[in-house]
Amino acid sequence: MTPFRANATSADLPPHSQVTIPVLTRRFLGYLSADGLTYLLGFTIYGWLVRVLSNQQYGKLSIATTLYQTLMMVAALGLDLTGAALIKESGSDCIAFARRAQKLRLIVALLICAPLQAGAALVAWKHKDVLLATLIVASFSMVLARALDLTYLAVALRVPAPLAKTRALGLAIYLALLLLCTPLVRQHLWLVPILNAIGVTIGRVELGRLLRRHAIPSGNLCLIGFSQLLAEGVKAGGGQLLLLILQTGDVILLAKYVSADVLGQYAIISRLYVLGLAVLGAMFNTFLPEIVHVADRIEILKVVFLKSIAANLALGVVGGASFYWLSAPLSEFLGHRSLTSVHAISPVFALVFLLMAIANPFLSILPSLRRGFEYLICVASGLLVLLVIDLIFIPRHGAIAAAWGQTVATAYLGFFSMIVFFRHARLMRTAAVKAAVELTLVIRD
Repeated sequence: MTPFRANATSADLPPHSQVTIPVLTRRFLGYLSADGLTYLLGFTIYGWLVRVLSNQQYGKLSIATTLYQTLMMVAALGLDLTGAALIKESGSDCIAFARRAQKLRLIVALLICAPLQAGAALVAWKHKDVLLATLIVASFSMVLARALDLTYLAVALRVPAPLAKTRALGLAIYLALLLLCTPLVRQHLWLVPILNAIGVTIGRVELGRLLRRHAIPSGNLCLIGFSQLLAEGVKAGGGQLLLLILQTGDVILLAKYVSADVLGQYAIISRLYVLGLAVLGAMFNTFLPEIVHVADRIEILKVVFLKSIAANLALGVVGGASFYWLSAPLSEFLGHRSLTSVHAISPVFALVFLLMAIANPFLSILPSLRRGFEYLICVASGLLVLLVIDLIFIPRHGAIAAAWGQTVATAYLGFFSMIVFFRHARLMRTAAVKAAVELTLVIRD
């Protein structure tokens, strides 16, 4: 696998003819098979928590998890979407770029995320929910761990193996700590995010060490300043943040209208859906370097992007069918108890997964195509659509209304992002024709 050079030119990139379906398939399977242990460990942890915690405890943990995952997106600055493109465009040494990005992420975590999390904990404490307050405080450790993430650099370097191995390492340490501390975790639920952060941080430190071996030093300084990183992060990271709220925030609204038992069951199937989205993330990472490299060549971009659409559609069909048939029985098997609400919700989430697979290539690539503002508007308006649906129907129909709200909102995201992408492609094609005409006139003169 050829490393990605931070200062590479078009001539250094593999010819388009080499970016074939077998090449992309091997890369995707590399992410997926290497990540197999990661997903297995993540699912094992998910199953363990479902089994040892009550529905009420799992519901509280889900609320705290939703909050810290939201703030993790703030600290991430959208680099999972824009990192590869920024490294290529800037010509910076990729390691120098990563160091500057990590510094900015830590600053954002301490100056923005920490006060917000402290405020949320204070609100929970004033409502006499001490358990939730302590969970929120403890989960700031996960925000700090997210600031150290180098996933975007592994994708840019086209090296899925170190990424998968170190994620598996972190999750294995987390699982081992959970098993060792089972009696304590049941009594002190706040230990769950702390133990998670310990495992994740160890894995990410190891990832940084491995990636330094794969990177080809260019000797160039990082030419992107904090202000530019922050500006791109506001658009891409803001969109990711709102997307996460869209996909998980209904748990908080449901808490006002349904019992703790129903809330816990909805949280179980909702988290299982979010876990399934990791597979779509692997597919996006498979195509991202190629799309970034041909982003200014419309005809080649069209061919590569059609492959991405086909691959995501196939994945959506398989994943949606698996979700439809397996998610409810599997949740009951892991929970070792009957989950009536899960049976009603899971078929709807199977449709949500299929729709998200269709939307994924169009939506996620927008920031790398310099359409970060449109990406932000797309997700923000989708969140507004979801909020309107939830406020109208959740008080009347409960959890099933929340699931159908996810369906409508996800379909909206796909429709909006397709319009933006095809408009971008049309503008590129028009610019290419205009440039060709001007060149012809110059040659004639």
